Amino acid sequence: MNKKIGDRIRKFRQLAGFNQESVADEIGMSGGNFGKIERGEIDINTEHLQKLAKLFKVAVSDFFDDRPILATNEKDPNYGYASQTDMNALTEMVKNLAIEIEKINEKLSDKKALRKTKPKK
Repeated sequence: MNKKIGDRIRKFRQLAGFNQESVADEIGMSGGNFGKIERGEIDINTEHLQKLAKLFKVAVSDFFDDRPILATNEKDPNYGYASQTDMNALTEMVKNLAIEIEKINEKLSDKKALRKTKPKK
């Protein structure tokens, strides 16, 4: 269990753009002990878990979760697990889809108009 928690702490730290020493200083422990926590060699107490969660802007439960940690390009993502770049790309795709749907609707409208103007046999 220590190994799993340590791995997740490391991933969150790296995603947040911190090095081990700065995180250790921030939560009030030595860099050596923090490295041991990340490697799963020693237990981490709840006080330090709470400090890490606050620093990384995650829930304490995220350190115990089995879901993959998805990379983001922001220190303070406002889009859940998607980065702003991901959201911009998605927005552009939706805009392009809306344009294509509009083109299809226009073609369908044109076909309906042609049917109405053709003489019946």
